[in-house]
Amino acid sequence: MKSAGVLLHISSLPSKYGIGSLGKEAYAFVDFLKSAGQKIWQILPIGPTSYGDSPYQALSAFAFNPYFIDLEELVKDKLLSIEDLPTPIETKRVNYGALFNERYHILHKAYKNKNLLNEEFQKFVNEENYWLHDYAMYMVLKEEQENRSWNTWYDDFKYRREESLNWLSNQYAERIEEWKFYQFLFYKQWMKLKKYANRKGIEIMGDMPIYCAYDSSDVWANPKMFQLDNRLNPTRVAGCPPDAFSADGQLWGNPLYAYDRMKEDGYSWWIKRVKHSLKVFDILRIDHFRGFAGYYSIPFGDTTAKNGYWVEGPGYELFKAIEKVCPNAKIVAENLGYLTPDVHKLLKDCKYPGMNIFQFELGDYTKKAPIYKKYPENNLFYSGTHDNQLLESFYHQLDKKGKAMVDKICNIKFTDRPSLKIIEYCMKNNAKYCIIPIQDYLGLSDSDGRMNIPSTASGNWSYISKKSDYSKELCEYMKNLAIESDRYTE
Repeated sequence: MKSAGVLLHISSLPSKYGIGSLGKEAYAFVDFLKSAGQKIWQILPIGPTSYGDSPYQALSAFAFNPYFIDLEELVKDKLLSIEDLPTPIETKRVNYGALFNERYHILHKAYKNKNLLNEEFQKFVNEENYWLHDYAMYMVLKEEQENRSWNTWYDDFKYRREESLNWLSNQYAERIEEWKFYQFLFYKQWMKLKKYANRKGIEIMGDMPIYCAYDSSDVWANPKMFQLDNRLNPTRVAGCPPDAFSADGQLWGNPLYAYDRMKEDGYSWWIKRVKHSLKVFDILRIDHFRGFAGYYSIPFGDTTAKNGYWVEGPGYELFKAIEKVCPNAKIVAENLGYLTPDVHKLLKDCKYPGMNIFQFELGDYTKKAPIYKKYPENNLFYSGTHDNQLLESFYHQLDKKGKAMVDKICNIKFTDRPSLKIIEYCMKNNAKYCIIPIQDYLGLSDSDGRMNIPSTASGNWSYISKKSDYSKELCEYMKNLAIESDRYTE
């Protein structure tokens, strides 16, 4: 049975408090998906964000973003009073600076009433302590160091000297507990929402970035798992080689994994990470999957990716170890970009569905374009991802040859809205799953709704939808299209 879904990050849900949350608008969106005949809600990574606001450069690979905690739910739990809530605002964009300066003052008030949920909280702490204590210590130290990166901290904490960490755990016990409490609040609200979505027949697809940010609790707590020197500076970093789109390539700057050392303990860190993700998501999308077959290694300190080279990755051996602990896991491989035979083999060995993006399938607008081939039925087909242009802008920026090709393939007439005709084409292809960003259903242009422009440092990840976007008319359109595309079940 084929199915359909929508891509919308939590931050983009309608909100009167500056950013989408796990509150009533999230439940309303689940209800909308159910009524619209959808089966999957795909979101972006949910880790705590830092400078640049990218969910793909989180402060932790395990922790959750406290900004998504619903404040009104905290009032219901008697952790806050109505007077504690911020003044409602109407905004089209997330103001991360304001959230950073204001949101934790409100959450601090909730922490003061933690005893109301103490039993649940302690259970969470006991179950998650394998990552939680390191993360909480890291956040306290960042506060003390004016949010500077951990490699600039005093040596006692930079190198995690045992006596210093013990002192920190005792001297700052309450502040460490507070950061743990924020994680508990997210987890409690999230699992309640997930249970509601599952009862409605909606599966939630989460997103796991392949790499960790250098300034993250993961690298600080596990330096031997990364390619670092004896001063804990990266020796090699991640990126992509030069190509037709970028003469310098892409320099991401994330420290690369020391897979040889990870192999020695059976890839335990990866197993914990995937197992943790599969507890909070029904389906897990793994970003930059080709990096497990072979990864691009760039000398640390370079200003471009030109001097990098490919290195063999852990391959299927890593995923065999994961499968032993997480059998029958629903995993999706983001297999975009420069693909070599070893990547195709790894995908085949893992038996994971891959991805196809309409905007990437047009090639050079000739009959040799990938879009004319038959796609693997197990794949996911997208109109675009969070990194792509929205369909309205994409279509109108095509040259004459490209536009003629899309018009023919999607049967677009001059009276049609191009984005809807492209969506209809995507939905009716043979792929088992079809995921569409909500902005494409809404017919938004890049200036109104684009989520991210790769290789730009600001202005991204801030789109917020409106309550009025989720109209009865849109719901009926999506449901009818799901029925026509054989993607609908009661």
